[in-house]
Amino acid sequence: MTGMLRVLLMLLCLPGVAQAHLLNMTRINITVSDEGQAVVTMEVDLTKAMEGGEAYYALTQASEPQQSARFAQLIAGLEQASRFTLDNKQLSWQFSAVNWPDAPAEDFTSGLAWPMTRFVFLLDLPDNFTQSALVAEFSDGFKFEEPIALTISYNSEQVTLSRWLVRNQASPAFYFTAQPSAEGLASADVKLWANYLTQGMLHIVPYGWDHALFVLGLFLGVASLRQLAMLITGFTLAHTVTLGLATYGAIVVSGHIIEPVIALSIAWIAIENLLFKPHPVWRFMLVFGFGLVHGLGFAQALKALGIPSSGYVGALVSFNLGVELAQLGIVVLAFVMMKLIKRFTRLTAMVTRGGSVCIALLAGFWFAQRVLG
Repeated sequence: MTGMLRVLLMLLCLPGVAQAHLLNMTRINITVSDEGQAVVTMEVDLTKAMEGGEAYYALTQASEPQQSARFAQLIAGLEQASRFTLDNKQLSWQFSAVNWPDAPAEDFTSGLAWPMTRFVFLLDLPDNFTQSALVAEFSDGFKFEEPIALTISYNSEQVTLSRWLVRNQASPAFYFTAQPSAEGLASADVKLWANYLTQGMLHIVPYGWDHALFVLGLFLGVASLRQLAMLITGFTLAHTVTLGLATYGAIVVSGHIIEPVIALSIAWIAIENLLFKPHPVWRFMLVFGFGLVHGLGFAQALKALGIPSSGYVGALVSFNLGVELAQLGIVVLAFVMMKLIKRFTRLTAMVTRGGSVCIALLAGFWFAQRVLG
């Protein structure tokens, strides 16, 4: 059981090496105008591609970075790793412009900020492009930060496709004008709901360790499953309210405020676990309040993913349900592991306090990172 204890503590501390919301995720937008002109905009963190922040910063400070051999290699890498097809026929594209990040040198090397470079490409579409389906795929040929948030939109038909991808994963086919049958619409709705359900789960594990640790902190601080169920219910109700309102645009709060407060909420719960036993009513009110803030964080992720106007409610509900399923999975896994620890060892108190210490330290690191960054 000592091995199991080590695994549990490793799982608690593992998220420290990951970014809670992947602020440097790759964002790619493909906008097709009424005239058929396609503009591909890529926002990319080049730290890995440049093999370090110092080289990345040096390139941005060069007198004519676009004339350098290193820049030519970056463009060639992006073109090689990015594949756009219409009915399996690969399209050609050309570099158009680049906007370098305006940030101090320390932002490139400190790990507390993620300077993003914005590339613009022009994609060549044939005259009859509306009769075909567009598919995008991004390979390991370039060190894209994952996930890759892809959005494709066609102005003429007000059609939009938004997906999170990983490298070597093809996007769903994007149809410009096809009008599906009623059966096809139903099938498309199911696929849409399934996709946003999956994205909601992914936003907790592996892309939302801060929310996951908040739930785990609640688990470590309760005396009964009944109390835990009440806290999770309050947290769910609260973040559902702000998720819906913020996604709709009724509430607008800067991520520079939301992210540090989320980290602070995690640290607060963990410290309470260590220092005293809070009254159930106090903790419920506290968790409900923190849930309102976490909902704003969920809304940021959902907006980054993109949400179709035609399936707004279904996508929102599916994303939220995915979040709940992931949270439930965390609770079930923690409950099973704690039961095993209780059965075979006398280390329950040590695991509870040790886990809360790990969570408090990690949340404190996140708080400092988000305030300073």
